[in-house]
Amino acid sequence: MADLNPKTATLREVAEAYAKKSGREKTFTGPALQFFKDIADEPGSALRLFEKDAEGNTLLSKTFKGSEDSSTVKTAMQNLRQVGLTLKESVGPDTPEYKLLPDKAPNTDLNSRIFGRSEPAKALSEVSINPDKTKMSQLFAGVAKYLDDPKTRSTAQAIIFNLNTGLRPNAAAGLQVSAYKPDSGAIYIEAETKGAKGRAVNIPLNPIADSILQENLAAGNKENFFVKPNGKVVTSADMTDLLKDVKVKDIAFDASTGKYFDTLAPAGFTGKKGSSLLRNIHATVGQSIGVDQDRLAYLQGRSLKSAGKSSTGELTTYQQAFPGAVGEVDRQNANMFATFWGEAAEEAGFKITSKIPMPETRITTQTAGYEGYFDLPVREEVPTSPKPTVASPEPKNVADLSPELQDKLNKSGFDLSKFLDRLPGPVKKSLGPIGIGLTAATATSTVSEVKAATGSSTLAAVAGASEFGPIGYSDVRDIAAGRSEPDQFGTTPASRIAAEEKAGFIDLGRNREPEANPAANQGFAPQP
Repeated sequence: MADLNPKTATLREVAEAYAKKSGREKTFTGPALQFFKDIADEPGSALRLFEKDAEGNTLLSKTFKGSEDSSTVKTAMQNLRQVGLTLKESVGPDTPEYKLLPDKAPNTDLNSRIFGRSEPAKALSEVSINPDKTKMSQLFAGVAKYLDDPKTRSTAQAIIFNLNTGLRPNAAAGLQVSAYKPDSGAIYIEAETKGAKGRAVNIPLNPIADSILQENLAAGNKENFFVKPNGKVVTSADMTDLLKDVKVKDIAFDASTGKYFDTLAPAGFTGKKGSSLLRNIHATVGQSIGVDQDRLAYLQGRSLKSAGKSSTGELTTYQQAFPGAVGEVDRQNANMFATFWGEAAEEAGFKITSKIPMPETRITTQTAGYEGYFDLPVREEVPTSPKPTVASPEPKNVADLSPELQDKLNKSGFDLSKFLDRLPGPVKKSLGPIGIGLTAATATSTVSEVKAATGSSTLAAVAGASEFGPIGYSDVRDIAAGRSEPDQFGTTPASRIAAEEKAGFIDLGRNREPEANPAANQGFAPQP
């Protein structure tokens, strides 16, 4: 920053200088420039923001005075204050320029005069979200209809992505391609990213969130996922504007005023609203479907420092995030949200895949033409067993399985022969050759190996809606039983399987059939 001349430096130059110094190259400059893009590259534009006109008003005060208390405004004001402080380091305390520049603390009298207002405080919301599934269904349907219009599709996608991940709205709207780890289906939020609290975190993606990112990759997005037709990146303000038009009776309640609202962004309401409430919805839904509070915080990219403390110290010190690595528990929790919103869509009368299609082939770091899109180096994929060909015998017992799959079964300690011997004769007979292959592949819990063992994309779909979803014993049992029993909605599992296979989303990460005693079937076989 020693090379900066405060009198001639452009706003972009100063913002980039601070971003480099603070290690926030990917997150700082955009919000700092977003309200002043037309002058960002003009010489002297950085200092010009803080200079007073004849009436004593700054360009900053003219811009922010009377603005909403939104996360977009808060972030921009914070970043521009850092721009001013960066300039302040380059001028002497006795110069006229020094007196124009802001204080380090956010809401001093000087800063309030410079910006024309105080920085928005962190929203402490007394707004509660109606957890009723019918209300959530109506909300989802109201947003989903905007997917049909190319002008609003990217904004609606950002909202639905936010509902499935719980990220801060500005982080979701401005999500960069470099944060996506497609090989593991996760987002890696770096330590310096706003909201990471100094700790890098990995956030697992469920099939809905992953499909949205895959679609936008295939559309050619190279820097940001959510881009409007005019080329501009979607903002949290865009998300709020769309939510104003989604009407759901009594969707929210403000305890401070005792008022119910029919929209997440009611006109004239000055409290937390619009896109800022999407995280509240994610937390409310997570609680209603039984996600543990600490793991819910993890899914939202929150710091777990306090949760990781014990009498011997802070455990999270030793749990640094490896880019893209997520655990199965958190993967399953993320998938529970996909199930919830998938069922909400069905309740509203449409299949979610009619609005958000699953990719036929996922883009990964191995996909030709995409090698430079992601931060992770290209990695060798683990070889999978070849699909059975016409000349290959169908698996009738363990010996007929591929050597690779047999080896994995041995290493996992799973004895397929004993498992099959314990099944009743009719069930074992109904499993047939494909069922045996499916049962074997279950031990390794990946769709690709189910396909390899059985040659069946249908059974692979039963294993999960994506490469990330494991399968359990009840899936094998249901196939053996023909899935003939109707569910609690009166729909036969066989008809659901057929419909879900046609749509592309199958199971979305949890077993379909309610069980009276789930703990008894945590393994592959029922207890004798």
